[in-house]
Amino acid sequence: MYRFLRYCRVYLKHNLLCSHKLFRVRYRNIRSYIDGASNISYDDINAIRIGEKSSIGRYTTIVVVDERGSFTKDSVLCIGANTYIGEYNNIRAAGGKIVIGDNCLISQHITMVCSNHCIDRCKKINEQGWSTHNNLISIGNDVWIGANSVILPGVSIHDGAVVGAGSIVTKDVPEYAIVAGNPARILKYRE
Repeated sequence: MYRFLRYCRVYLKHNLLCSHKLFRVRYRNIRSYIDGASNISYDDINAIRIGEKSSIGRYTTIVVVDERGSFTKDSVLCIGANTYIGEYNNIRAAGGKIVIGDNCLISQHITMVCSNHCIDRCKKINEQGWSTHNNLISIGNDVWIGANSVILPGVSIHDGAVVGAGSIVTKDVPEYAIVAGNPARILKYRE
């Protein structure tokens, strides 16, 4: 990832409403692959780290931006080595941090959002900033997340866990647990 800009064709667009950069990129070398139809928004390219032999599929949207004028300046996305992220995913590390381990399988149509807006009654929702509570999503090594799942802020999915398709993960998932449902519940453990 550190040589990211040297190896790929980059199309930069400056968004008139925001200060961050948006680009579509096709990035392929022996180390990792990002499909050309993926969208990546960022404030600082160094806040995105992708391990060797990892891939990101078509039409995946990745957002790693900090709130303008806010104290939140630590948005980060870390993807480990040999991790597959499928098509049509929505990964938003805006206002927080998402860490995905090595050797993970993340299917299609997954949503990961690591922060929520504040909900004080004294202000309109769209005028409030991001909450600083529970703004981390941590996914361990050797994790499989099934299609159409949602991972909510503050969740840790530990090593070896499996998340069934269509699950809404609201709580931490222990090592080697198989969870499914809305909200996701432990069904059994990997043998």
